[in-house]
Amino acid sequence: MTIVETTSGKVDGTVEDGALRYLGIPYAAPVSGSGRFLPPKQATPWTGVREAVAPGPIAPQFAVPGRTPLAEPAEDCLVLNVWTPAVTGDRPVLVWIHGGGFFTGTGYAPHTAGTALAQSEDVVVVSLNHRLGLLGFLHLAELGGADWGFEANPSLLDLVAALEWVRDNIAGFGGDPSNVTIFGHSGGGGKVTSLLTSPAARGLFSRAGVLGGPPFGLKDAGRATLIAEQALHMLDLDRADPTALQNVPLDRLLDVQGRLGVGRGPTEHSMRFAPVVGTPSVPAYPEESLAAGVAAGIPLLTGTALDEARFMIADRPRWLERDVDIDDATLIRLVAGGVDDAGTAEGLVAGYRARAAGGTHAVDVLMDALSDQFTVRTARLADAHRAGGGPVHSYLCDLDHAEPLGAFHGIEVPVFFRNVGIGPIPAAGPALDRAAAVMGGALAAFARTGDPNDGLAATGVEWPAYEPTARTQLRFGDDGFEATSRIVDDRVGWWRGVSTSGRTDPWGRAFAATTAG
Repeated sequence: MTIVETTSGKVDGTVEDGALRYLGIPYAAPVSGSGRFLPPKQATPWTGVREAVAPGPIAPQFAVPGRTPLAEPAEDCLVLNVWTPAVTGDRPVLVWIHGGGFFTGTGYAPHTAGTALAQSEDVVVVSLNHRLGLLGFLHLAELGGADWGFEANPSLLDLVAALEWVRDNIAGFGGDPSNVTIFGHSGGGGKVTSLLTSPAARGLFSRAGVLGGPPFGLKDAGRATLIAEQALHMLDLDRADPTALQNVPLDRLLDVQGRLGVGRGPTEHSMRFAPVVGTPSVPAYPEESLAAGVAAGIPLLTGTALDEARFMIADRPRWLERDVDIDDATLIRLVAGGVDDAGTAEGLVAGYRARAAGGTHAVDVLMDALSDQFTVRTARLADAHRAGGGPVHSYLCDLDHAEPLGAFHGIEVPVFFRNVGIGPIPAAGPALDRAAAVMGGALAAFARTGDPNDGLAATGVEWPAYEPTARTQLRFGDDGFEATSRIVDDRVGWWRGVSTSGRTDPWGRAFAATTAG
């Protein structure tokens, strides 16, 4: 029996490797035309049984050259996918929020498919698509939008609507609506931290996971309004006129987004459209809200990979050659792009050069500084949550550390999904298989009880809680597992006195450099 009754109608899925799979279920009404830039509404009901066998459209986004999308982009992209061992029972629910900054990505990809995790760990997995870029974050509140029902951060409100759908429907798929964990990587982690502190999402989930994605690139309302004014000017509009905006061809909106530097290629403006702070859905910067205790009762699982930034070398293989380098001025400029006070970058670079064991190759210094920035940001996010009374478990992934790209941004994601050998991780082997079994089990246990150790008893691995006074992480890599504070302490100490808040984007300028050589 694969047919499930939802609040909008019946859906029928398929069986895949021992799990039931339902793809492309609408969780909200269409958001094109008269729904553009407005909060999502309840999904339009249907009659009969809907075949939930295809992922559904992805959010409109610039196509990556050489990469074939798994689904066609379309404005009406508010769909989700469900994987479950059975449609009876009350299993913990894991809701995956995809990365890709705030302007690209998809909820359905082979390395984040939920079949293996659902089947092996007896959980329900949900993934979803939502509005991105200009369509998801164009801030119109001060430009006339409030007069016709605009609310800030439509993209985040899409996520809230998806969580409301889970609350109202997931019991029919064998899930427990009172035991929901949201988790995401990179930009998905930034969305999770925004939801952690959002009044709109309160009560819709009980645990959270931020993988390789402390908040960055967020905008205050004033900055977001200036960007919106630029966009309207490029559309030949002087205010947020609903009729005009809702009738602009989608291609023209995407062209304006690209001309502003988003999605047309790696530029320092890739985060022009991002969650807007000082709004009803995101009242304050996440670190500030967490420290104030707004999510005190929500356990947090968070961490990074050791060599986050080295994925950039995939597009610039010549950077691996010792006779190819960047000059000091460029290095300092790139490091400065990701810190709040650009004046601190020169001292950081000097410090990295002084401690470099392998010489002072500027590309290596850049990779170390940008990678460490993710460790530092994540530690500060964890410190803020602990200060606000929230429990934290932190990890550090150093899989594949002997390879040129090292433990790059996103390498751990297929491990948590138990999808090793798919996507960014190379072919499976004993170390990867064990990492997937241990970390997939830990994630499921965290979703079940809030403590990942509840899934580790048979593995011999112990994952101590994180405390600001003893920043112990679970390090997992090619050589196994280790509970240690050594690595994070080294990086946090090195960055003491350097501010890296959610206001800045650590990738932007460095992305731009990869196109310049």
